[in-house]
Amino acid sequence: MRKILFATTALATVAGTMAVATADVSISGSTQWRYLSVSDTDAATNSNNDFNADHDVTISFSTTADNGMVMGMTNNISQGGAGTLTSSIGGDFGTISWAEGSTSMHAASSFDVTSVGIAGGHGDGGFTVYDGSNTAVTGVGHDEALIGDTEDGVLAYYSPSFGGFSFGFSVAHLDFADANQSSSVGAKYTGSVGDIGYTIGAASYDGTATTIEGSHMGANVTMGDLTIGFGSASNRTSSTSKEDVNSYSVNYALNDQMTLNVGHADSENHAGSTNKDLSNTTLGLSYTIVPGLSASISSHSFDYKEDSATTNDGSAMDLEIQMSF
Repeated sequence: MRKILFATTALATVAGTMAVATADVSISGSTQWRYLSVSDTDAATNSNNDFNADHDVTISFSTTADNGMVMGMTNNISQGGAGTLTSSIGGDFGTISWAEGSTSMHAASSFDVTSVGIAGGHGDGGFTVYDGSNTAVTGVGHDEALIGDTEDGVLAYYSPSFGGFSFGFSVAHLDFADANQSSSVGAKYTGSVGDIGYTIGAASYDGTATTIEGSHMGANVTMGDLTIGFGSASNRTSSTSKEDVNSYSVNYALNDQMTLNVGHADSENHAGSTNKDLSNTTLGLSYTIVPGLSASISSHSFDYKEDSATTNDGSAMDLEIQMSF
């Protein structure tokens, strides 16, 4: 019996080694250093500075079967150990994937088409706004809200591209005895007219309760060195809280290394009997030092109101160094 067990173990070890040897393995990573300076009219934050760093590592495995199907697995590890493990099977029919982890996302997030910006890809300020009485503002975004409903256990399907059109859908919370099932759907179309290229996308999700839902639509238009972006989102997180965000921005490539960005976002949150409004205007410049190393600097001017009365306004300066490997 022991000989059979040893032989079985040896065969399993050899088979596992052969599987790894024939798979394509890649390891990539990125890190971001950020210095942030905020000056506003709130007493607690009228002269605040912050320095922080974010790190991300991705390990991917993939292999192609004799019939052309591609099998893959990706392990994404973010700062603090949080991350997502995703496995997939793809072919001419599209791709089926399963994701688990603290940052697993609905399939619809892949079809977000955002306005264009420097920080976060769409003008994300990356700082906290306070309401004038030393309380952090929640439910009102600095930037364009996305379909980013983070849920564990997401089964998704992504279609192949049909002449520039693609779509996808997913379901989540498929655990035993879990009645909080949620779903999402998204679609995108990419095309061109002469020298003008464009991408249009729309996505929505139905969350874990009847009052949790969201939708997003956006478009990008590129003409030579100029890219114009627009995005509009609506997200409801409870029966008394609904956020609507519109953002607009322009990127202009000054040369192969430098890009200038101007953007603006308006956010409105209906929270019970209080209406909260936030506007944020961004001006920034990004510079590619060498491939894999870039820097950006951006200024943000914001104004926060409750029931049409300004309770906090100010500015922020954001300096970032990004490295990718």
